[in-house]
Amino acid sequence: APTPVIDALLHRSRVLVAQPAALEAALLRAFGLPPTTGVAPLTRLADAGCPLDQAWLRADPVHLAISRDNAQLFDSHVIDPTAEEMAAIAATVNAHFASQGIKVEFPDPARGYIATETNNLPNSTPLWQMAGANVFDHLPLSKTRTNWRAISNEMQMLLHEHPINQTRAANGSPVINGLWIWGGGTVETVLSASDPATESPTFTHVFARLALARGLAMAKGLALATLPPRFDAGLIQQDSLVVLHTATREIRGQSRETWPAEVAAIERDWVTPAVAALNVGELHALTLLIPCESVTLTIKVAPNGIKAKVLSLAGLLTGKKSLGGFA
Repeated sequence: APTPVIDALLHRSRVLVAQPAALEAALLRAFGLPPTTGVAPLTRLADAGCPLDQAWLRADPVHLAISRDNAQLFDSHVIDPTAEEMAAIAATVNAHFASQGIKVEFPDPARGYIATETNNLPNSTPLWQMAGANVFDHLPLSKTRTNWRAISNEMQMLLHEHPINQTRAANGSPVINGLWIWGGGTVETVLSASDPATESPTFTHVFARLALARGLAMAKGLALATLPPRFDAGLIQQDSLVVLHTATREIRGQSRETWPAEVAAIERDWVTPAVAALNVGELHALTLLIPCESVTLTIKVAPNGIKAKVLSLAGLLTGKKSLGGFA
């Protein structure tokens, strides 16, 4: 997608190029946490609230495309589950596993949760790392009271002939034939964690719709606000982090036709007015963090900066107040 304003910033700003990172991993680092942090309690905090010492696992609806020796995973960005579908799946799963004390809840159709104990959490792979990976190589591993790998397999068998999947198949939609178990932890463990490779966050306010960003802000006791439709310097009264995830959502949903429009909207509604505010002194600093599967860019924007070297966002991705943003 053409990004003339961001390209101009690359031309006149300090640009740091780092290893590829998923949006979620970059977000955890922005909060001073390691990318291995279990996110289930954080998103649960945002979705429905939870006690700080309660351990949670995510159990997210997925479509598993299974062949003889391989299985590819497609998450909620692709399958787009509804609240009614997930309520029906929860009823089936919970009835089956009631004797084992396993209960899954879906406060959001894209995110399921299982409450458990801190000593019953499996080693698992974050959902954002599963694109293109073989599911058979990443099933949960544990030497815990619950055999989570066996539970995962049993859930697949339960969902195989579920009525909602019969309806989906008849409509040509991908079936929901698995729940991906991952992300275990407690809010308490998150609060006690730190990443020596990152600096502590300097922002005090967070503007976001993304559940992980909202949960991180809540856990850290930062001011949390709903993301406005576009940049407004009047709303940025303190050092702030703005999290924009629509472009990531489109890519993960395999909507490559609409992804350029989302990138253009981010530039039009956020980057352009933020740079204008910086140039007239309404912002004191502006940093853009653009995580991507090919490279991670940090653009430290200088007001009316001096030209340095010619760069383009497309080229890089393929080969008093401050504002930080995630595209």
